[in-house]
Amino acid sequence: MHLGLSRPCSTAPAALARRIGALLASGCMLAASPISSAYESRGARSCVGWQQSNAEEKDGYPRNMEIYQTWLIGYLSGIVAGSGMDFLAGTESEAAFVMVDTYCSEHNDMNLAGAGTHVARQLMHQKGIVNVPTLP
Repeated sequence: MHLGLSRPCSTAPAALARRIGALLASGCMLAASPISSAYESRGARSCVGWQQSNAEEKDGYPRNMEIYQTWLIGYLSGIVAGSGMDFLAGTESEAAFVMVDTYCSEHNDMNLAGAGTHVARQLMHQKGIVNVPTLP
C-alpha cells in the first residue's frame, strides 16, 4: 500500500536514532516554552466590550450581551470538563455574570478568558475545591 511518501520510511538503527533524537529535542523545546503550561482561548472578547454590551442590554439591546454570556458559560464549562471539577454545580449563570462585571470593572484591559479564569478560581475557592488545576 502506497501512502504518498516520496521515499520509504527507514527503520535502520541510525535513522531511527536520528528521528528519536529530533523528537526528544523538539519535546524539550516545547517543555521550555511558555505555551506548554497554558492554552490559547479563541474568541475571547475584551472586558471593555463586556461592559459596553452590558450597558446596551440595560438600554434594551440584549443580543450582544447574550453572545458574551454564551461564550463565558462555554469557557467555564470547558474548564469543568477539562479539570473534572464541577465548580459550576449549584451556581446560577447570573452569579457568574456579576463576578465578571466586578472583575472587568477592575481589569478593563483584560479579556473574558482572564475574567472566566478568575471566576473559575473564585468559585473553586468558595466551594472548597483544594486541588485546583493549573489555569492560565
